[in-house]
Amino acid sequence: MSLPRGMARASLCGAALAVILAAAPRGTGSWPSATAAAALPRAASADAYLKPRLEDPQGRTIRLSDFRGKVRVFDVWASWCGPCRMGIPELNALYEHYREKGVVVVGISLDDTPADVARFVEEVPIHYPNGMMNPDLAALLGIGNEAMAIPITYVVDRTGKLRAKFVGFVGAGRIERVIVGLL
Repeated sequence: MSLPRGMARASLCGAALAVILAAAPRGTGSWPSATAAAALPRAASADAYLKPRLEDPQGRTIRLSDFRGKVRVFDVWASWCGPCRMGIPELNALYEHYREKGVVVVGISLDDTPADVARFVEEVPIHYPNGMMNPDLAALLGIGNEAMAIPITYVVDRTGKLRAKFVGFVGAGRIERVIVGLL
């Protein structure tokens, strides 16, 4: 008896995620709630969220340093994740509404290959910068430190301080309330 197609795919994606994240350093911290994120220790550099680079599905470099001085919303997602699929249109709307006010949304895919992301984006367009997870960003975000669920959304202020972290689907209204408080 074989697994249903969706369960088999989720199992394969989970195994691939484990391989990708194995390269990330392990820590002992726990996942904070959105309200506890403000209590997280500040990164060693003034704005550690500017250092990593991503590659988009076409192989182009996305330099997070290009977003210096902006409020950043990082969305960790995957094409096989139903709640991620639901959240992307809401993030598109947030990005379109707040981009001229100094907000950027950056998608970070956990998919196995850039081709997986490119196929997904044909069906569910993503209007904001979107790249592939890498070990540097996984370490910065604490991805792989313990069991996790996706999507995970991080809101970082203009100075590089993590202000909120949402695990699982969260409506755009909750993210927007954090953003508005940082403008």
